[in-house]
Amino acid sequence: MDTDALSTENKQSPVVASSPSGYASKDDVALARLGKRPVLKRNFGFMTILGFSCTVLITWEAAVTGGPAGLIYGFIVVWAGTLSVFATLSELVSMAPTSGGQYHWVSMLAPQSSRKFLGYLTGWLMLAGWQALVASGGLVTGTLIQGIILLCNPDYLDKMQNWHGTLLFWGVVLIAFAINGAIGSVLAKFEGLVLIIHLLGFFAVILPLLLLSEHASSAEVFGTFLNLGGWSTQGLSFSIGIIGNVFAFLGGDGAIHMSEEIRNAPVVVPWSILTGLVFNGALGLAMVIATLYCLGDIDVALADNPRYPFMAIFRSATGSTPGAAIMSAVVIAMS
Repeated sequence: MDTDALSTENKQSPVVASSPSGYASKDDVALARLGKRPVLKRNFGFMTILGFSCTVLITWEAAVTGGPAGLIYGFIVVWAGTLSVFATLSELVSMAPTSGGQYHWVSMLAPQSSRKFLGYLTGWLMLAGWQALVASGGLVTGTLIQGIILLCNPDYLDKMQNWHGTLLFWGVVLIAFAINGAIGSVLAKFEGLVLIIHLLGFFAVILPLLLLSEHASSAEVFGTFLNLGGWSTQGLSFSIGIIGNVFAFLGGDGAIHMSEEIRNAPVVVPWSILTGLVFNGALGLAMVIATLYCLGDIDVALADNPRYPFMAIFRSATGSTPGAAIMSAVVIAMS
């Protein structure tokens, strides 16, 4: 589209002057250039969408649930790889800020002969990814609740059933659906509050962990590689163990799919994505290192809480079941 055509479009657009700041009009013009009509309210600014991005990632909360093998170096590799991928996605969303995201960009950039098929395929892959993310997040949160029940009531170990976790999973999903449906109009303000809780919760967990527990040596933390799965090589064991770190960075593109609800989206969305990844990655790496320093006897932790041994580590570090339960509840609430 040339400059004259864009100028004519701006004059004809009924939404150009809809906001004193000018952001809404620019966003609507950007959508019009992409062949889309704006239908959503733009309630999110930078801080609120940053809160959304951080709480979708929940990197430090997810990092604390991973295994010990190659955890630090695997985390750094995954963090660097995720940043490289999302640097490219940030550039794309700055050019075409639509909620469709990847499937829209594929249909724009693919060869004319295959763009419909590739866009359709990408859209279905995205949908499958969203469903898997909701399912896995709900299952993790539901079974985390089982873990805290076991922490407070060790006799539950003999009564624990998989269907308990399934029922809790459905409860978590329904609560999340109810929150998004009931307070959708004030969701932006809610995300700002959650960002504060996300940050304060990090210190509420890491400070007792570091101050109250005995610490391992740096050689044990940074120099010990384990191959508990019996894999043929240590490298293969490391590559398989890295999957837990990948899980901690799932959902980094959440802000992209909110683009049509964000003011000044071409600027705010890329900044929120990369800021959220840097911020969450730093918190996650700090939590990984702190947990490994305070790990203690992992076999004892696994025996106490085979599903989520980090809760047993919390109890061992603080010497208090209620304290460990509160720390674990912070992780559950953010998950």
